Amino acid sequence: MNSRVSVPLACLLLLTAASLAFFIYFGQWFPPTMAVHFNAAGDPDGWMDRVKFIVIGTSMCFMLPPFLVACVGVLPRVLPVSMINLPNREYWLSSERREASLSRITYLALWLGCLVQAFLLAVCESVVRSNPVGGPAHLAGGAVVSTLVFVAAIAAWALALFRSFRAPE
Repeated sequence: MNSRVSVPLACLLLLTAASLAFFIYFGQWFPPTMAVHFNAAGDPDGWMDRVKFIVIGTSMCFMLPPFLVACVGVLPRVLPVSMINLPNREYWLSSERREASLSRITYLALWLGCLVQAFLLAVCESVVRSNPVGGPAHLAGGAVVSTLVFVAAIAAWALALFRSFRAPE
């Protein structure tokens, strides 16, 4: 394995394990019915029972990030060059640069998976904090912050992608 992808791969595996552990460990203390959607004022307007929340949450955390990594990082290895949407595609996917470029795409895809996994974990944790046992549900304050951090991180990821594949001088 390329040592370059070891760090983001380990990070993705660690975040996935943390997400699954979150549901396994804390799931027993979730309230029977949970508010899962909130209006602009932070008041709940959508509900789900605990078991559905655990099943959907673990499924999303277990399947979405690896699916994104596969689509962004693995699919370009099997698709024809004409189907790959990449800045300066002909230059970066020419035979002499193809493997290095595909390795860079895989590296970036793994970091994308980490960002999405961290965001899913933050959203699930925020939903749980918004549903205190025995108290009224109200959107936790960190939900907006985690969303803004995620948007900024995705923008930084996109910038890294475009910088990696900018036109040669």
